[in-house]
Amino acid sequence: MKTLKEQFIAALLKRGELKVKDNFKHVVFTRKEGGYYYIGRAGALRFGNNVASSIPCSDKFKIHLQQSVMA
Repeated sequence: MKTLKEQFIAALLKRGELKVKDNFKHVVFTRKEGGYYYIGRAGALRFGNNVASSIPCSDKFKIHLQQSVMA
């Protein structure tokens, strides 16, 4: 079973988002609607123009991503 972080990474790659940055704190992906997705070490998923002003993704969106990986 993949970790939550691995599931979100796989789902975003499957959606065609591009990995921009990967460091100790978070993995950054482009966002088609503008801005970026940020995935934290424990699987926290946020979006925004930068980390400081980013907001958490909804639980509905997170579940949708997880289901897309399992399908």
